[in-house]
Amino acid sequence: MKYRELSEILNLPPPAIWRYITFKIVPNYERAENLVKVLTSREVVSELLKRYVRFKEGAVDVQEVLSNVVLMKILAYVAYRYLGPEVDTVLTVELDGVPLATLVSELFRSKLAVARKGIPITSEGFYEVEYMSRDPPSIIRLYIPYTGIRKGDRVLIVDDIVRSGKTSAALVKLIKSVGATLVGIFSPIAVGAEWAKTLGEYLDRIFIILKLEL
Repeated sequence: MKYRELSEILNLPPPAIWRYITFKIVPNYERAENLVKVLTSREVVSELLKRYVRFKEGAVDVQEVLSNVVLMKILAYVAYRYLGPEVDTVLTVELDGVPLATLVSELFRSKLAVARKGIPITSEGFYEVEYMSRDPPSIIRLYIPYTGIRKGDRVLIVDDIVRSGKTSAALVKLIKSVGATLVGIFSPIAVGAEWAKTLGEYLDRIFIILKLEL
């Protein structure tokens, strides 16, 4: 963001912001806490996300979001701020969800479990869950090694983008079957309204930053 934008958001003159950014002056704890709170609010981060989301032939492309490491770190902190800190395992699905989930897991100092769409050859045992995909119509099976989730774990699901919500619903089903506890579901972006219907039972534990209507 430009200094002018930051000045409007933080209600501080650009020279003061420049001194903070360049470490010429370090804000006291109270001001620093307030700066972080404002800059990682849903309103500010959602506006930031809009700059990197692309629309191609009626589809949402988030590759520029996933390739921006600084933005991904901000998203991970938002997940930590709103859904932490009591998380034992961060659970995601290969492949695009892995980078963000890794950063979130690092902040929580938790395990990282990745649900794969193929049987992990090196695993000594795995959980399996399936759901129906609509486009194209097919049965999707996900596999998670036994070491990924344990009974009693507090699990946070992280996804790069939510559309139908069926993948997250399948992961919630698996979490329950293992005897673990769902802490919440985090995704920077959700598209449409179908996901809210699919995950209606868990809406109070879902944190979406940017909601898009196509």
